[in-house]
Amino acid sequence: MAENNQTKIKGFDHLFIVEIWGNVLEAVRKVLTPQLLELCTKWLTVFGHYSILAASALSLLIGIIGAIRLESFTFFLMSLGFAVGILVVQYIAHRFLKAGEILIGNNPSSLSSGAFLDSVGLIAMISGILALLYSLYPAIKGPSLEFLIMGVASFVFLEFVALVALNPKTVNLDVIEKTSAGQEAIGIITFFIKKLMRLVPILFGIGLVVGTIILLVHFFGLFGKNLGLASMRFASPRGDYFNLIAIGLLPFISYIAFVILYLQIDIIKAILSWLKKNK
Repeated sequence: MAENNQTKIKGFDHLFIVEIWGNVLEAVRKVLTPQLLELCTKWLTVFGHYSILAASALSLLIGIIGAIRLESFTFFLMSLGFAVGILVVQYIAHRFLKAGEILIGNNPSSLSSGAFLDSVGLIAMISGILALLYSLYPAIKGPSLEFLIMGVASFVFLEFVALVALNPKTVNLDVIEKTSAGQEAIGIITFFIKKLMRLVPILFGIGLVVGTIILLVHFFGLFGKNLGLASMRFASPRGDYFNLIAIGLLPFISYIAFVILYLQIDIIKAILSWLKKNK
């Protein structure tokens, strides 16, 4: 009897769950391809620019109706300022979106193993699904369209994070066998930096589309009784206008952050290289 139990234990594959996750990642890798990233980057950038135009026009309408309802010319001037400002932001964003891709192309990096990338891809993929499911409860109970929109946006973004992790060539990252511990650490840091930089056009498009939809939803609040709350949704530091400006400036902000962080990384590389030569 003991022999039979021992045989069963020996015959039990304790890594069968690991194999299942490996098969899932291989299947996902066939769907989340670099070509899909390129296609979505192109069209989400276009949708982002159209959303800026829509938000600018909508803000003028919000300014006119809000000024009448609130009897506030200041509110109109603020909305007019946003309408013009977001168009200036559009120009800046357009100039820096391509600059980010050039920076990634000019700064190759490497890791010694694909295990880290596969793990990041799996975590991002599952997190995206959980974010979507989590948003369904308040969306249905509320009901709240905003929760659903944010849940869908989080799901899409996290799946793109998984795409980049499963396709490291999209951020000019090579998996090679021989790297030192210091080089591995640099490779991990640069992966996260370049991943965020690569996904800036995705964030730009999704953020502006979602932000413009929320702006439209809040626009109808101007016809309600609580005008003070409705106006705060536009004018406060966390309001729709501020959020849209911040999202529109993402390409510029990420470019500056990338350059500053990579300067520090290059200094660390130089130090490691000097230490290796002077051992």
